[in-house]
Amino acid sequence: MSQNYKFKSLEIAKASQKKEIDETKNDDFKIYEIGESKTIDFVLLDGTRQNFPYSHYLTSWLGVENEERVIKIFYATHMVTVKGFCLDELYESLLSQKLKNIKANSNRYQNPSDDKTLVTEVIIKWKKEE
Repeated sequence: MSQNYKFKSLEIAKASQKKEIDETKNDDFKIYEIGESKTIDFVLLDGTRQNFPYSHYLTSWLGVENEERVIKIFYATHMVTVKGFCLDELYESLLSQKLKNIKANSNRYQNPSDDKTLVTEVIIKWKKEE
């Protein structure tokens, strides 16, 4: 005689692994993350990352340049330019200082009929360069 035992710890571990796999699938298309943070992490198309503390944040600007939606974020030493589509929600999160990260994605993921935020490019310039 044999009995099948169902251990709760094994079920929890399997559920945790499935959740991690699902999160990694969605990571490729994650545009930005909101939450409590002291810094903003910028992820460029090539995977390069740089973060800036909110304590160095001076001001930001949302507008249109060369027929593209643009957010310019001014820090004490750098200027970050974020280009993309439907950036209003991203800008509002920046104003409330709840933005944790911004990730640039290829604009091939943009659906013209879709009103979702998409960041196509992040440019970080040191102010001394200008």
